[in-house]
Amino acid sequence: MDTNKAYAQLDIEEVRSNKWWHHRWFKIVCLCFIILSVLTITLILMLKFVILVPEKLDSTTTTTTTLSTITTTISTLTTTTTATTTSTTTTTTSSITSTSTITTARHSGWSNTGNMTEIRMEHTASLLQNGKVLVTAGFYDDTHLNSSELYDPLTGSWTSTGSMNQGRDGHTASLLSNGKVLVTGGIGEQDYLNHAELYNPSTETWTVTNSMKDKRNFAAACLLADGNVLVTGGFNGDTILDSVEVYDPSTEIWTTTGYMAEARDGHTASLLPNGKVLVAGGFSRHTFQNTAELYHPSTKTWTTTDSMKDRRDYHTATVLTNGNVLVTGGSYGGITQNSAELYDYSTETWKTVGTMNNARHNHQAVLLNDGKVLVTGGSNGSRALHTAELYDPSTELWTTIGNMNNARDYHTACLLTDGNVLVAGGSGDSTDLNTAELYSPSRRTSITINKMNNIQDNHEISH
Repeated sequence: MDTNKAYAQLDIEEVRSNKWWHHRWFKIVCLCFIILSVLTITLILMLKFVILVPEKLDSTTTTTTTLSTITTTISTLTTTTTATTTSTTTTTTSSITSTSTITTARHSGWSNTGNMTEIRMEHTASLLQNGKVLVTAGFYDDTHLNSSELYDPLTGSWTSTGSMNQGRDGHTASLLSNGKVLVTGGIGEQDYLNHAELYNPSTETWTVTNSMKDKRNFAAACLLADGNVLVTGGFNGDTILDSVEVYDPSTEIWTTTGYMAEARDGHTASLLPNGKVLVAGGFSRHTFQNTAELYHPSTKTWTTTDSMKDRRDYHTATVLTNGNVLVTGGSYGGITQNSAELYDYSTETWKTVGTMNNARHNHQAVLLNDGKVLVTGGSNGSRALHTAELYDPSTELWTTIGNMNNARDYHTACLLTDGNVLVAGGSGDSTDLNTAELYSPSRRTSITINKMNNIQDNHEISH
């Protein structure tokens, strides 16, 4: 009996021992499995974030790690009239994020800027070397103005600068290589003018320089490659001129340099890449002109070149980035033109390049930084226009864009250093203007969100 109890007790102990070893082995196996799992995960993470991670992240792509949970909301507000874009990024995350880039389009459009200190039309606007814009003289309320003012693009404001010695409108203004501005001719209170003066931006003062040989209103001036200024044609009160003069800034002396084949005013003069000057169109003593001619500075002579298809005066001529010249609009016998022509300076020939969406004269044309040409305002023969359009040289097509805030002709348009275009003054539908506005060409902006080492909630980035 006791022997049986002893065997039973041994069996119990053996069972207990077996259970103990079973538990022990189970724990050992589990522990080994856990260690192996940890090692495996560690190896995977090392491969992903240390060994295989690229040295640079492409700034144009968005990359998010597999352990990240990100909720991103992007809202974009675009206002055409102010040409501004606002982008806000809100991120809620529970782990690590990498660099991402958000690119938004900024649309082109018109926005108002500060008003000029005076109402004016038939004035001039010159971009100075310091980035400011000098506006000179003009006409308002039966007065030929002698005032001038400066526009500062950084502040969007205008300030009066020194007054000219002679009030005038219908004059020319040329930025010289020394930074000064030469103003010539026009019409004053008493007579047509041969008077000329210089504006010095460093002192903001005007000084009288030598007068031209001839009185000239609505002449055309062109800065030559050697820094001299060529002034052509115009009206002296009695007749339209074919005479030409050159101003030398170093001596402040005018020299007569031959005669054009045709007398003309309301024409254009454009400096070509080969140093020659293309004079085109205008009104002569008897008719509207479609003729064109070339001035050769090296020989101080004139030669005729191919004629335009259409007769026109008070048109625009813009030298494109390839050196060819785009002529737009103008008037012929009371009929306002919507045609456009392109002069190829290498072949000395003209061709038609479509028609503008609006016929216009006394308008403005500006070459933009992207090579396109912006045409603004003008008159259709019965009223001032607020329309604007773009010419694309790559397609030779015209496209309408948003309207200006004011209809205007006899205004100015000037390309700023930031690529925007300043349009100022002119004559509106019912009144002359002192308003100014900016055209902002379309462009793209990018927002880069850098890699965050720490987890953040409700992180906002605005642009």
